[in-house]
Amino acid sequence: MAAPLSHILSKIFARGFYKVHAGMLVFLFVAFISYCFFINTAGDIKLLTPSKALFYNFILLVTFISDPLMTGLFFLTWLLYTIKSWGYVASQLVVPHHQFVYYTAPAFKRGRQFKSWLYMQFIISLPFVFYALVAGVVGIIFHRYLMVGCILLFAALLICASAWLYVLVVNKLVTAKNNSWMFKVSRSWRKPFFSLFIYQVFDRFKVAYVITKLLSYLVIVTIMFSFADVQNDVRVAGLIVLGVVTTHSILIYQQHRFELIYLGLLRNLPFSMVNLYIKYIVSYAILLLPEVIWLVISFNVFITIGLLLLMLSLILLFHCLLYQIGLAVNKYLPFIFATFTVLFCMVLFGLMWMLIPLCLIISFTVFYFSYYKAQLQLA
Repeated sequence: MAAPLSHILSKIFARGFYKVHAGMLVFLFVAFISYCFFINTAGDIKLLTPSKALFYNFILLVTFISDPLMTGLFFLTWLLYTIKSWGYVASQLVVPHHQFVYYTAPAFKRGRQFKSWLYMQFIISLPFVFYALVAGVVGIIFHRYLMVGCILLFAALLICASAWLYVLVVNKLVTAKNNSWMFKVSRSWRKPFFSLFIYQVFDRFKVAYVITKLLSYLVIVTIMFSFADVQNDVRVAGLIVLGVVTTHSILIYQQHRFELIYLGLLRNLPFSMVNLYIKYIVSYAILLLPEVIWLVISFNVFITIGLLLLMLSLILLFHCLLYQIGLAVNKYLPFIFATFTVLFCMVLFGLMWMLIPLCLIISFTVFYFSYYKAQLQLA
């Protein structure tokens, strides 16, 4: 029963490892063969007969194998190679279409699992196993039994330790990561629909959020200094708002992805389209809170309200048009660039306030007719 498991593990991990690291393995093999068999002696090689040249190359091979320093270097290289294979296997185990190993492998007894992982690690270690066999044969011929024993013992321990490590990892219970500070702080809080992505941002996308805010601050400072002589022109504030919304494109994309992948069930709940649309407005208003505070500090009440409406209408436009684009990044980025260019020109030509109703109408229309279609396309 373990043979199918051995075949599956070797096909997924061993074959994949060789595909990824083919260049490194070819280099090591060629370097070793070239050093041991094709290196020339000092002087004129033509003075040596073919048999003597082969003899000197063989002596060189024996010296390379029997020298304690070179043997230690070989052990270190094999250990680093094995650690690299551990990293590769661990990275492949978290790939979604490889996680079935966590459910199929534990169905076998630990002994059978160990044999399957041992076979897989043996296949991965074949280049060094080949060297160990050559060293063993040469050591036996020249009666270097201690060297042979050390090499074979090291090979056996390293491969067996790797197999046992894989068994422990696969059979370890998968528990939820409940130790994040966000989970501890908000465990007893009520979490309405509009707040779900906020929690996701501060739990999983903290780095993206910080980078977004730094870029937003950079946009504000750059435009303010670039148009310092016309700061009173409301179009400058409009360009800042447009730049701020554009810097949030990655968070808008992640919000849409989060909704489609993790909140698909919510589409079956009795929320009206208007109610959902308002919830998105509240969610983005919270994400844009630092920029909203800057607007309140920098402008009077009427301009602040207008710029806030412009900011929310633009970000809703970016969000709702994703229902038509989907999760294809290669389509999303050109769309962001094209939309930014059009809106930039409209702001420069003094059409900034017209963008508020225009963006709201377009975004709500797309949202109303595409919200449930996005669910069908994902399925």
